[in-house]
Amino acid sequence: MFTDKGLKTTKVNLTEEQLKAQFWQFDTDGDRRLSKQELNNAFSSLGSSFPAWRTWQALCHADENGDGYINEKEFDELVKYAVKCGYAIS
Repeated sequence: MFTDKGLKTTKVNLTEEQLKAQFWQFDTDGDRRLSKQELNNAFSSLGSSFPAWRTWQALCHADENGDGYINEKEFDELVKYAVKCGYAIS
């Protein structure tokens, strides 16, 4: 089980490639970057109890250039953040 702000939620066992694919499937406009809404939708799909908070934290952690998007260069940091939060990589 992973926790989201201390709350027990669903178990997620994903490989790193599956986790990356999970995030990229929410790039709905195909611009190869994830907006706040796209990140929010992705964290919701992963079972986050507070996806808006998780999105804000992910942007603080991974958005190196501060433009409010996660681009391909920043994507690995997003995945590292998700793993750190307990979205397990098996």
